[in-house]
Amino acid sequence: MRSYNMENNTAWITSCKSQTDFEGNDSGWLVNGTMSVPNDPANRDCADVLQWIAEGNTPAPEYTDAEIAANAQSLVNSESLEYLKSTDWYITRHAETSVAVPADVTTARAAAREAIV
Repeated sequence: MRSYNMENNTAWITSCKSQTDFEGNDSGWLVNGTMSVPNDPANRDCADVLQWIAEGNTPAPEYTDAEIAANAQSLVNSESLEYLKSTDWYITRHAETSVAVPADVTTARAAAREAIV
């Protein structure tokens, strides 16, 4: 733990990422990968982060473009797999009784399979 004095001290900040709340508002920063600092100027650590920014530093975004893309693909994968599971009975019914799978289901299942990475 670092010691506090009355002056802002930014030397302890080695990395800083912006953080947002569930509504997308700035809520603070993740400092040094482990410390969540609220966006409250009365907070000692917040004052240090604001000084660090005033010195010309820029917090990294909360998520990189690669992380955003990976999260989006993960959601597509989950939704596609869930759709396939929910329509598997059509395939089983066709295999057991030769009742045709509706064309719209066949088309949607093909699209779901293609979307999965």
